Amino acid sequence: MAQPHRLTVATRSYDGRERRHAHRFHQIVLPVAGSLEMAVDAEQGRVGDGQGVIVADGTPHSFLARGSNRFVVLDLPPHALLPDAALRQADAFFAVDAALDSLIRYLASEAADAPLDDPTAHHAAALLLRALERRRAPSPDGAAGDPIARAQALMRARCGEALSVAELAHAVGLSPSQFHERFRARAGTTPARFLNDVRLDRAEALLRSGDLPPAEVALAVGFSDQSALTRSLKRRRGVTPGALRGR
Repeated sequence: MAQPHRLTVATRSYDGRERRHAHRFHQIVLPVAGSLEMAVDAEQGRVGDGQGVIVADGTPHSFLARGSNRFVVLDLPPHALLPDAALRQADAFFAVDAALDSLIRYLASEAADAPLDDPTAHHAAALLLRALERRRAPSPDGAAGDPIARAQALMRARCGEALSVAELAHAVGLSPSQFHERFRARAGTTPARFLNDVRLDRAEALLRSGDLPPAEVALAVGFSDQSALTRSLKRRRGVTPGALRGR
């Protein structure tokens, strides 16, 4: 387990080797380019495609980079800037909206060659943490953040369940027609296709890990059976579940 250290804000890239560890500081990983498949304790997800992750200190986590990649990474000593309980009680993965993405890309540019100096790092971390707190704080009706970002986060967190457009729309406070229209305008695809892509991404990660047989992977990510998963993978990538195992 890595030792505690001062607050840092830096850009990092990772090779294609899978790693698992824990460290004695909180860490926030924000996407710039590429993706990082992660398992944080029992929660699985991806950093990339509009999603970041918070890893509380002492939490076992594994990660595997896909292709060329770059991330803004904040290492936060315990008790730094944000109450520890807020980091430990939150879901690990969170949606990155357009405004937060702009801030991330500015910091990626500033930290492209070296970590930010201490005063700038503290200022940047405070801005990012404040932005995350605002997006994760409950609104008066009990919802949080932008409705489309919330719907995308919900799909990622519950992709193994039978989620309907009507259920998702209700969960974020929109009518089904409003939800479908706003989702398509924001994401460039329909809610159903987005959810299918989330399920296939999760299935591919599980198949490559080799921890579950294909039939169990299919059920874990919301497909009715292995045949349904196989058909979807063939349409998407031209591969079968067996071809992905152990890659």
